[in-house]
Amino acid sequence: MKRKNKIYLGAVYDALREMGQKLESFYIDIKPKYMGDQIIIGEAFTTKGRKIKQKENYSKLDLIRLDIYKKEHFKNKPIVLLEANDGKVAHAGDITCQIYKNLGAVGFITDGNVRDIDKCEEINFPVFCKDVNPIDAINYWALTQYQTNIKIKNVTISPGDMIYASNDGVIRVKKKNLKIFNKTLREVLKKEGDVRILVKKMKKLTDYKKTLTKFVKERGRW
Repeated sequence: MKRKNKIYLGAVYDALREMGQKLESFYIDIKPKYMGDQIIIGEAFTTKGRKIKQKENYSKLDLIRLDIYKKEHFKNKPIVLLEANDGKVAHAGDITCQIYKNLGAVGFITDGNVRDIDKCEEINFPVFCKDVNPIDAINYWALTQYQTNIKIKNVTISPGDMIYASNDGVIRVKKKNLKIFNKTLREVLKKEGDVRILVKKMKKLTDYKKTLTKFVKERGRW
């Protein structure tokens, strides 16, 4: 936990950029409606939903979500992500979030809507979503797939990818890149930590140029 608390989204972004990745491929511009900690980090548990067609059996489709509610799916304390494919109703609420939390999830992120945000705050469960409203999804929308590739804000997310989320938004790191990413992130955190210490020591200086120019020459831009 101490190691996680040192991580912040700016450093995650910088590490991915140093790896040559473009922000459009990994940054999801969705902000939290409730965020209890500075950052949440976890593997992606992916879900997908859609509007129900007129001739489909809603009750049958609605039972799919119950297959998710098993401890075995949440043993690694994931973040649940939902591709909603709808902008009308609320696609989750405090009861769903309470279930996810009970099972071991550390947060919920969707490009759709959530309701009962005040109650989500009461249970201290981080929620990221496009918007909030009280509109129930019954007989209109259902969660139909889980642990499949999804797309949120043009970023493709696969089960097991690592998710970093804070007040600055959401970043996805591909599972296959985690080893090199973790190494790069440690380097970024070290460099930015060192420059912060240096800046604190410089508070009595009237001209920062010489000192910071030397730092950039030796360590690179922070």
